[in-house]
Amino acid sequence: MPLNIKKEVEKSFVSKKILDYSSAIKKISELKEKNKTVGLCHGGFDLLHPGHIKHFESAKNLCDYLMVSITSDRFVTSRKGSGRPIFSDKLRAYASACTEFVDFVVISDFKKGIEIIKKLKPSYYIKGPDFIHKTTPGITAERQAIKSVGGKMKYTDDPALSTTEIIKYIKEELDTKKLLLIIDRDGTIIEDVNFLGKNKNWQEEVKLKKGVVDFISYLQTKYNSTKVVVTNQAGVARKYFDCKKVEEINEYINGLLRKKGIRIDNWQYCPYSDRAYAEKKKKEGFEYDPKFVKDKTKRKPSTEMVFDSLKEINRDIKEFSDIIVLGDRDDDKGLAENLKARFIDVNNKKYEELVNEVNKD
Repeated sequence: MPLNIKKEVEKSFVSKKILDYSSAIKKISELKEKNKTVGLCHGGFDLLHPGHIKHFESAKNLCDYLMVSITSDRFVTSRKGSGRPIFSDKLRAYASACTEFVDFVVISDFKKGIEIIKKLKPSYYIKGPDFIHKTTPGITAERQAIKSVGGKMKYTDDPALSTTEIIKYIKEELDTKKLLLIIDRDGTIIEDVNFLGKNKNWQEEVKLKKGVVDFISYLQTKYNSTKVVVTNQAGVARKYFDCKKVEEINEYINGLLRKKGIRIDNWQYCPYSDRAYAEKKKKEGFEYDPKFVKDKTKRKPSTEMVFDSLKEINRDIKEFSDIIVLGDRDDDKGLAENLKARFIDVNNKKYEELVNEVNKD
């Protein structure tokens, strides 16, 4: 099945060189009557590449006019398997027609080249040099077909360059690193506000940090990235706001990021306070909700929120070739150390400085 492109978009790819069967047959007949030779190249010509173009160039040097027949989608799929062709026959025909060496294009809705040879009756049927000595049933039948219509086989001397091999190279060799990007919220994605959500006008207090947001956008373009936000929210334990408020704020920030083209895969927060710290702050006059005070919490620099996040999105940390923690505090740095990840401190740094830092190694 080819790449899904809307029909209305596909209709814009038009060329006068693309003919239907009757027009192609008539054109070849007229040219032959004028003692002009017409060569025919036949194939899928998917993901048009320099090898195809060189083949067209060499083929045109063997004839007066060059016709290219494009195998229709269903027969490319039956031969090459699921996922092929990349482009539909209409788009493949358009791409071939746009090359200067091709004079005419027709879409062949036949399983093999034999049928289109017999239908069009070209002067020459032109193949690459790798077919010269082949005696497979397919090429043998094509030789017989061109002979039966009074034409000849001709071969180019082009170097081989396979679409299948190119696709394999793209899939297996190009190294697009898988990045796990762990992002702090307050002071990193947004300007730091003392216990955001404590005030009724908290939406007015939310200000995205442009340099950091642009940097995240850069990273998701450069890498195959998974992005999670982990944030300590002890304001819940201190009774400044509840969990519902934290989630409301996270969703609000998430919406702002989406408008910037950034999609966060998962959000995690820890509403608890460590007991030892809470007891100390109580002596200073701070009040805590006992339900949110624990001997041990998932607060950063603990890695637990990160692993909870990965579990929720069904990912394994071993999948990633690089892990980066973006933050502005020591607990973010500690999280990076515990994960054996790279830490990038966003404090007082512009976009260009952040890009330079991630690329300095």
